[in-house]
Amino acid sequence: MNKTGFWGDALRDGAILGVVMALSRVLESYLLVDLEFSLDRMSVIVFVEMIAATVAFVWLLHRFTKRRAMAAPMEEGFPYGSGLIYAFTISVLTGVIVGFASYLFIEVVGYQNYVEGYVGRIDQMGAMMPGSEVLIDDLVEAVESSPKPSIFDNILASVNNYIITGTILGLIIARMVRREPQIFNKE
Repeated sequence: MNKTGFWGDALRDGAILGVVMALSRVLESYLLVDLEFSLDRMSVIVFVEMIAATVAFVWLLHRFTKRRAMAAPMEEGFPYGSGLIYAFTISVLTGVIVGFASYLFIEVVGYQNYVEGYVGRIDQMGAMMPGSEVLIDDLVEAVESSPKPSIFDNILASVNNYIITGTILGLIIARMVRREPQIFNKE
């Protein structure tokens, strides 16, 4: 395996996974701030979407890492470390794309509109929990007083999330797709 092949595959697979997860993130953000959806309806849609996104992430990460393992020469095999590094790399690239998409969503919607929608959802949830007015008021105040996150804040937060998730899944997937070198070909 050459390094050019690694980076070409990683960039392609990271971009595909990133676009899928970015669409998921944008849908979740839209449902969170669009108050036209009732809280019940929004919760069901987000729950189903999160399950679908989780399944898609795990399946695509496994599929891409397995495809990379199968492309490795038989003489070299595909060691555990190679699988882990590959899963880690495409997870980082996915995080960059998702963070950028999240930033673009906030820019398109407008930060003030985003905050107002978020606060509206908090108020809806607070209405369902009697006795939590002080906690809800503190949360609303914290959200309203927080500064607009920069593009780097969004990307860094997203990359951090995908590094953790991708590494944990990568530990399992790398074990599943590893292949020992076949020094003596039996053909």
